[in-house]
Amino acid sequence: MSHGKAARVRDTGWEGLRTTQPVSDPPQHDAHLASGSQGDLMASAKSTQVWEAAYRQYGHAWETTARSGKDNPTAAREMAAASWAVAAAWRQIATATTLPWWTLAAIESAAGAFEAQAREYERAKTSDGS
Repeated sequence: MSHGKAARVRDTGWEGLRTTQPVSDPPQHDAHLASGSQGDLMASAKSTQVWEAAYRQYGHAWETTARSGKDNPTAAREMAAASWAVAAAWRQIATATTLPWWTLAAIESAAGAFEAQAREYERAKTSDGS
């Protein structure tokens, strides 16, 4: 491998997740990069936009819930939807980019936490008879 080129290695890593091999220099974003790297960058930009929109939705839902309480069925519905959106955004990032296994594990953990929160708010909403 020549100096300064990105090394993208598919490895089994943790539970078969994609990993990257570190290189001494940061990758150069030129035409000579490994196949698919430009696509990874585009997917990452799209994923970032989806994630940012989901977190804005989540911030609004959190404010509504903070004002009206978790027992408010409308607030619970908004918080559940926002939590599902954030979880989906995290999962999109995990599938749309090439990241080290430990980063993917953290992303999966974050997605799982938001999914659990969404289910909690859905249970709160349905326990009120909504």
